[in-house]
Amino acid sequence: MLMLAIAMLGMATIVPDRPPYLVLGLSLVVGASISILVREAIAPSPQNRITQLIALLLLFISLYGFADLLQTF
Repeated sequence: MLMLAIAMLGMATIVPDRPPYLVLGLSLVVGASISILVREAIAPSPQNRITQLIALLLLFISLYGFADLLQTF
């Protein structure tokens, strides 16, 4: 899911006049980071803290991107 999000965000940077790529990429990042947080809550891995920190960082960045995107519309 994160690879698809990276591809969509890459397309959004290549074609900046098409906001659906950006919206789809950001929504995939939100879904993937929430999925990672749920998975770590159910079955913790040895790198529990690092994985949770990166997932939270991705979640905050994508929510900030959504807020910025709403402000431009």
